Amino acid sequence: MSNYAKTWWGQRFLAALENFTDSGRLARGRSYSTDNRIKQWLLQNGKVEAKLRGNINPYFGVYKEPTYKVSVQMTHLSEAQWQKVVQKLSQRASFIARLLLNEIPENIETVFAEAGVHLLPNDYKDFKVSCSCPDYAVPCKHIAGVCYRLAGQLDNDPFLLFEMRGLAPDKLLRELANSPLGKVLSDAKGSAPVELMPVDSFYTRPVITELPQQISLKSFWHGQQPLPKSIEPSQAATIPAMLIKKGGDFPAFWQKQSSFIEVMEDFYLRLIPK
Repeated sequence: MSNYAKTWWGQRFLAALENFTDSGRLARGRSYSTDNRIKQWLLQNGKVEAKLRGNINPYFGVYKEPTYKVSVQMTHLSEAQWQKVVQKLSQRASFIARLLLNEIPENIETVFAEAGVHLLPNDYKDFKVSCSCPDYAVPCKHIAGVCYRLAGQLDNDPFLLFEMRGLAPDKLLRELANSPLGKVLSDAKGSAPVELMPVDSFYTRPVITELPQQISLKSFWHGQQPLPKSIEPSQAATIPAMLIKKGGDFPAFWQKQSSFIEVMEDFYLRLIPK
C-alpha cells in the first residue's frame, strides 16, 4: 500500500478499500492505475469519471479489447454538518496552520467526531462506485485501479478529500481565512517571497572605511554610541520554517517516499553544532 500512497491520509483511504476487498483482486487492480490503462480521467465536484482499457476475456463474452467506464465518489456530508466542522476547525490554530500548508492534521478526525461524522472513509458504505465491466464483484479491479490513482492525487492535494466529501476546497479555505486565527496565519503564509539577487561571491566582502583623524581611547573601546542597557527578548516565529512547509510533505519536485519536511528537519539538526 505504501507504494501507492505516501501520506497517512492517502494510506487511510486505501485501507478502507482493502478492508472489504480480497488481496488478489486488489493486486490486479493496482496494475489498472497506470497511464497505460487509464485512457481518460476527470475529477469534478468530488466525483471521478474515468475510462480504462480492459482485457479480452471470452469467459465474459469479450472478444475485443474493451473500454470500461468507471465512476468513484464518496458520500457527502450535509451543509449543517459541514458548518459545525468548519466552525470547530476555525477555533484551532494548529488545524488552520496545517490546512493552510496543504496538510491534514493527524487528529482532525476528533473534530469530525464531535459532529457525529468522519472525514476519511471507514468502510465500503462511504463509497459510491460503478463500472461498466461484466464483473459482478464490487469493487472490481477497474474500480480498484481508479482508487489507487485517486490515492496518489490525494497525496499531492489533500483538499480533494474535502471535495470528495462535498465541501469545495475554495470554500473551506475562505472560511478558515476569514476566522480571526486564520487571518493571522494567512497573512504569514501569503507574505511576499524575498527576491534573490545575484552575487559575485558566496562570502561577505569587507567594506573599507576611512579612519577618523583623531581616535580617543574611550571611543575606541566604548564605541561612538552607547550599548543598550537591556535587550528585548526575541519572539519565536509564528510558523517556523515557513518556506519549507509551504510545499507540504510531498512537493511536486520531491519524488521520494519519505516526507520532505522530515528530511529537512533531520538535515538542519545535523548542521547544528553539539
